[in-house]
Amino acid sequence: MQFTNLQATIKKMAKYPSAWLLLVQVLSLIIHPILEVTKFHQAIFSCFNVAALALAVWVVNRSPLFNWAAWILAFPAVVLTITYVTTENAQYLLWAQVFESAMYFYTAVGLVMYMFNDNVLTRDELFAAANTFTVLAWGFALAYSVCQQLYPGSITGTLNPDQPRSWVELIFLSFSILSSTGYGDISLVHPIAKVIGTFQMFVGLMYMALIVSRLVTLTAAVRKD
Repeated sequence: MQFTNLQATIKKMAKYPSAWLLLVQVLSLIIHPILEVTKFHQAIFSCFNVAALALAVWVVNRSPLFNWAAWILAFPAVVLTITYVTTENAQYLLWAQVFESAMYFYTAVGLVMYMFNDNVLTRDELFAAANTFTVLAWGFALAYSVCQQLYPGSITGTLNPDQPRSWVELIFLSFSILSSTGYGDISLVHPIAKVIGTFQMFVGLMYMALIVSRLVTLTAAVRKD
């Protein structure tokens, strides 16, 4: 009886992969500033990254995209992340974030295709809409992190302007630009960083124009029926 209940629970949970990816991202965002002062914060945060990448592959599996492409991006990202945690070599972190960023962008494409795959509004598609926004924010935040590693001082701020921006600051910057609310106290200085920011502004506007308008249309259609 208990096994049947457990099986039913797992089956129900499997219906909402987007919700689980969203939950892991939100949890990592909450715990990162709390654990930042601890010795093993990078290792713990990397565990969340690995979990998020595994869930991202699961999300892509629900979309019309090619699954093998997701594994090509996710597998080296996981291996490089684990290697960085064990060796503390910054080069491994750089390449891990390159693959992670590409994986998140690929996941965002998969989520968009998943939402446009039919004309039926489901609960998981609502989670997917929110998840697309956070996945894009993570992808660009990782791109900013790679940029400031390649070009030190390319992203600055009012507090400790000569120091590289922390992950919390980069994710804040990413959400600010993607939502068109501005940079806040962080500025893009290097031309490459500004190009990334320009692309993110465009993607943020397209997200509002395409995804939100589609959800409104589908919601109106459901109410009519």
